[in-house]
Amino acid sequence: MSLAIKNRHQPVNIFQATFIFFASFSFSFVVGSLSFIPQESSAEGYTGIDLTPALAMTINLADFSLPATETFSINEFIEIADNIDIEISTNNSNGFALTMSISNSTTGLTHANGFTTIPSTSNSSAADLDINTWGYNIGSDATTFRRIPGLGSQTILTSTSTPTESSTTTVTVGAKADTTFPSGSYSNTLRFTAVTN
Repeated sequence: MSLAIKNRHQPVNIFQATFIFFASFSFSFVVGSLSFIPQESSAEGYTGIDLTPALAMTINLADFSLPATETFSINEFIEIADNIDIEISTNNSNGFALTMSISNSTTGLTHANGFTTIPSTSNSSAADLDINTWGYNIGSDATTFRRIPGLGSQTILTSTSTPTESSTTTVTVGAKADTTFPSGSYSNTLRFTAVTN
């Protein structure tokens, strides 16, 4: 079993990163304008600065991998986990919010055959995974996991109230499986969205 990832993004002030298998997403923008209007009746002038909040998000998936390649014996299972690092910078005075959800109607990992699915754990708070489930947690190398948030039910991973530079949020994705499920690749799409507050 392996978890695969894709990546996509939407423009505007909201950044979304969607991934299946291996992806690296980086996007930033800065907008500003400076105007100078001379006054003919005096030596003074008017200077105005329009600062539009900027937000940059990078997802590091360079080393992300969930291969379950070990040899199984009857009635055995394997638990695998790996980290996703999301780095955000913003000059917005009210900070940013980072959310995560699944990007389609199912929270399970679907086999390449299109039929077999490993469901998300039902854990509302971090706990051990049941066999043949998957989940996530915030923090590096977590060993307990929560249910995957469904489409339209974004979970806030991080929220700040001030400008920040290179704020990193680590998400650990984990799965536990046994030999009752067919071998092969199982996948789904997670969506990370960052928006200025």
